[in-house]
Amino acid sequence: MAIDFKNEVLKRKDEIIKDLQGLIRINSELTSFDPNRVGAPFGLGNKEALDYMLNMGSRDGFKTLNVDGYAGHIEYGNSNDFVGIIGHLDVVPAGNDWSFGPYDATIHDGKMYGRGTEDDKGPTIAAYYAMKILKELNVPLSKRVKLILGLDEESGWRCVNYYFKKHPEQPVSGFIPDADFPLIYAEKGIVNLHIKGNASNDKIVSFKGGFRSNMVPDYAEVVLTDVSVADAFKTYISKNNIIGSTSLSDNKLTLKLSGKSAHGSTPEFGMNAITMMNTFLVQSNITNELVIYIDKFLTGDTAGKKLGIAYHDEEMGPLTNNFGVLTFENGAYEIVLNTRYPNGTSLDAILPKVEASLDNGTIVEVHHHQKLLYNNPNSPLVKTLMDVYIKHTGDVDAKPITIGGGTFARAMDNVVAFGPHFLGKPSYIHQKDEYIEIEDFIKATIIYTEALYELAK
Repeated sequence: MAIDFKNEVLKRKDEIIKDLQGLIRINSELTSFDPNRVGAPFGLGNKEALDYMLNMGSRDGFKTLNVDGYAGHIEYGNSNDFVGIIGHLDVVPAGNDWSFGPYDATIHDGKMYGRGTEDDKGPTIAAYYAMKILKELNVPLSKRVKLILGLDEESGWRCVNYYFKKHPEQPVSGFIPDADFPLIYAEKGIVNLHIKGNASNDKIVSFKGGFRSNMVPDYAEVVLTDVSVADAFKTYISKNNIIGSTSLSDNKLTLKLSGKSAHGSTPEFGMNAITMMNTFLVQSNITNELVIYIDKFLTGDTAGKKLGIAYHDEEMGPLTNNFGVLTFENGAYEIVLNTRYPNGTSLDAILPKVEASLDNGTIVEVHHHQKLLYNNPNSPLVKTLMDVYIKHTGDVDAKPITIGGGTFARAMDNVVAFGPHFLGKPSYIHQKDEYIEIEDFIKATIIYTEALYELAK
């Protein structure tokens, strides 16, 4: 059957953009998790985003299912075998200092700005329209198509864990629209390490920074009993071209500064506000056990060299270590590290070295460990998707790649991560001013539509 996939997508361009704008305008930052909050365990914003997608599916004649507010799916066809896709509707916190409102879905200079435009609402809408176009064309398919919608990808995967307990069937093939083109065949292992200990707080009342472990922290705040360093802090931020502020209340000095956020898989592209604040404390001789630990083992090091966990694999690249979150108050602190490791090392190799850095009474806990994912780069699935990508981009030299990010490809059998980001283009996911180029968004939709046809025909 000859189908002009490009033309079919372009005919619906305005409709696709409008539906994406509606989804971007929903603030689906996960602020709390409560399994007793019936129908909305991840909060009302996340529920609204899921309702939006399921209502759209019902509008267009698909079968839809809401799985107790944890996740949902939109389905087309009745065959036993199915092609699976998972997108996620939750987003990381917007952070500060956007040029356009993070939930306004502003289109400017050929780009749509907004939290989730690229990660992952935009690609999820693109995958949805791939299904919609095949349905509207009444294309004969031998396999069912199911788009699963997660609400907790950025902070725990409780959504897909719950979903697959209720609906354990696995696809014969599929893709996850939440990474890079041309295609991802391997993903680093990811683990959050929580270091908990105690430190004196005679000079440092509190110290905090960061929103999520998988974001480079773009803010930090410390409250001091030593009010004499206010001018030194102003000099520090001016000299280093850092945005910051000071305030005095109840004979306590509060210092704040801003860094630059980046994705936790590429912490070298960010400016860590916590370590920048810690460096000022060290220079001002305001230290305790926490400050000394950060300076000795974490500041200026995103490769884990200071902790002794650095490793480089020829195929998958280096281990990365993001210091994502810090809380210190009432003498107790918690450091959250987001560590991503390639082939050749493991959590069993990493953990003892982190433990060796700790003083007596300080502990490290393992949270949310996702084991390394590796697929055969020469498999029929990879070849099919790569052929479609090359057809619509003309990139005949394209090769599948590996990443440090973690996608829902780990949550389902027989799938790989596939787009939407085109290599060589800037990406602002997990940063302020996240956007997706309209042209790239439409091209990804074209690729997804033909790819879905090739897998399900």
